[in-house]
Amino acid sequence: MLHVRYHHTNCFFVRSNTSDRLLAIDAGWPATLYEYARKMKEIGCRLENVEWAMVTHFHMDHAGLIGEFLERGIDCFVFENQIDAVDPMERTIHKNYGDYRTIAQERLRRVTTRESTELLASFGIHGRVIVTDYHSPDSVSFIAATGEAVVGDLPPQGQMMSDDGPFQENWRRVWQAGGRSIYPAHAEPFELVDPT
Repeated sequence: MLHVRYHHTNCFFVRSNTSDRLLAIDAGWPATLYEYARKMKEIGCRLENVEWAMVTHFHMDHAGLIGEFLERGIDCFVFENQIDAVDPMERTIHKNYGDYRTIAQERLRRVTTRESTELLASFGIHGRVIVTDYHSPDSVSFIAATGEAVVGDLPPQGQMMSDDGPFQENWRRVWQAGGRSIYPAHAEPFELVDPT
């Protein structure tokens, strides 16, 4: 799993098996495109190779560059539980970032999590997207066929009480989808312990 870290947030990239094209998972902070691109170069990737993008949820540290991605022709996905989160995020961003590029929502590619496996496979990316809505109702996780899982802000297993049913259910979903090596947005990777 390729990733960059800036402003205390990890952004991830999955390379297609059939080309040099990349799927970006999480799209950085608002108005930081050049910094994001510089960080990509540090890991041997180029912004020009990002063909597709998805976000684990629509908070400004995860989706702040989606408007600029769309302007660059990147195919940006929005899942069934995410579309209602775009406007609230943008209201918050507009208060603090005068040069923020608004998301042209009509250009977002609406995809269901159920469709994600087949769609990603058509790009040469083997994995799927599942709803993991503990952190926020619009949260999803990407689970690669290799067992690597990008989970956004889903808290690590040891941080919540064992009797927190919704929290435990989210980790069961990740495990059942094949997630084993976990890549969170704001912490170091870790191995998932069977939550079932």
